[in-house]
Amino acid sequence: MEVEKALPVKVGFASLDGFSVDEHFGHAHVWRIYEFSDDAEFLEIRKMPPVCGGSCNGSCDDNFAIAYELLKDCKALFVSKIGEPAAAYMIQRGIKVFETAGSIDKISEAILTSSIL
Repeated sequence: MEVEKALPVKVGFASLDGFSVDEHFGHAHVWRIYEFSDDAEFLEIRKMPPVCGGSCNGSCDDNFAIAYELLKDCKALFVSKIGEPAAAYMIQRGIKVFETAGSIDKISEAILTSSIL
């Protein structure tokens, strides 16, 4: 059953290889941005310095703000892993966060046939 989408929405995928969700939020420096409406359309690649290289010691709020500014037009982010502070930061600002792995094509199909967005 296909779910009707009200408006086009942008979604970010943390992907190093360009085909799959394979990056941890804190390490991601390449985001593939898609727009979803009746189908999924690749829009662009956005690059950013990794939010956390393992040296945050639990406090990366300034870096989370940088990530948010880059991705704030996205309704959702798909990552292989994300820490609770980073997830909370994004969710509090209206961006849904999903931990998953697999091909962007298969995840996109699931998005189009569900109501997760």
